[in-house]
Amino acid sequence: MYRMVLNSLVDMISNVSSNDHLSILTYHRVGESYNQLFMDERLFEQQLIWLKRYFNPISLSEGLMLQKEGLLPKRSVVITVDDGYSDSFTTIYPILKKHKLTATFFISTSGLKKGYLWDELISSALLQLPITIEQLTFEGTSYTFTTHNERLECLKIIVNKIKYSSLTEREHLITHLLEQTGQPSLSHQFLSEEQIQILHKEGMEIGAHTINHPILLCENDNVAKHEILTSKLQLEKIIGAPVNFLAYPNGKKDKDFNAVHERIAENCGFKAAFSTDLPTSSLESNNIFCMNRFTPWDTSESKFILRLALHSNQHFMRLVN
Repeated sequence: MYRMVLNSLVDMISNVSSNDHLSILTYHRVGESYNQLFMDERLFEQQLIWLKRYFNPISLSEGLMLQKEGLLPKRSVVITVDDGYSDSFTTIYPILKKHKLTATFFISTSGLKKGYLWDELISSALLQLPITIEQLTFEGTSYTFTTHNERLECLKIIVNKIKYSSLTEREHLITHLLEQTGQPSLSHQFLSEEQIQILHKEGMEIGAHTINHPILLCENDNVAKHEILTSKLQLEKIIGAPVNFLAYPNGKKDKDFNAVHERIAENCGFKAAFSTDLPTSSLESNNIFCMNRFTPWDTSESKFILRLALHSNQHFMRLVN
């Protein structure tokens, strides 16, 4: 009865408008990680079960094609995964395969060689500090962390400070930080080229996420184009096929990227590009180079399903707003 009621509510939301909207989910890490965006493995699998129970999961290419043709089935949803860490292959991919689902993996290519991205280096440096060290000074600010929660808060602040700097300045700031913390112990935890090839051969889609995961608005246009285009070319060389989709790092429109980067993406040959913003108007939702995505954190079936159903139908959202 409970699921019948949920299904009826989703039907009601879907039937408000005949023009359904493609809902795109974005995940990052699944399993234990220093990364604050990680999701528990059991919750990830449970959400996939809910998606299959109430929605119509399809590939990104199929969803965009059907939406363009006006043939998108109601409740259509796409799964995307950002960054390119090895749990994309060791954890996420097996669960997707188990449930006969596909996803698009957006990969920042610098991690292929380094084994991690810059924020993971900072997280490891701060969280591996001996518990005897209770204070750190960075860029003129002193941080006290006598507890684990204080370290997490310090980490959040420092990562955000470093994030909104150019790549050149980022390297300087990280070097300065590591002079105080020391080089952390970090294993290679990124996808390998062979794993990317397997994902592609098994029907997963591979997308670009720049080389170094910069905030594009912090870079000049030439650097931004290099980051966007080179990551595309590197991934195309690995899989031997076109890479058609780009996810903007961090992904907030007019804070992390803008219309200039949308034009760069189009000129570089991408078919679509993706933000991490929620749509606020029908005009924004129709911009193929600024498509919105939704991060699903709800742990209960009803909240997860109803929130996703609401975000899937822009006409309904305009009515309730």
